[in-house]
Amino acid sequence: MTTLIVTFFLVVGLALAVLLSVAAPPMRARGSRLQARLDALAARWTPVLLRAAARARARARAHAEHLAHRLAAHRARPGDEAEAARAR
Repeated sequence: MTTLIVTFFLVVGLALAVLLSVAAPPMRARGSRLQARLDALAARWTPVLLRAAARARARARAHAEHLAHRLAAHRARPGDEAEAARAR
């Protein structure tokens, strides 16, 4: 049921985004208050969302580096080669 609800909101959101992107220029030309509000919201939230995306990218990069260091440390353990040779 959750998947159905999420899918519904994604489809409706995508439809609204496409509709507003197509209808925005004529609405702006007529001086639509709705379009003015949407433009103001976009101007206010775009920097916030860009900063959040940059922080998420930095966290993902740091996590990937951490995992790479852990993997390198795991592979470099001195006793592992001897145990692997004994197992063969």
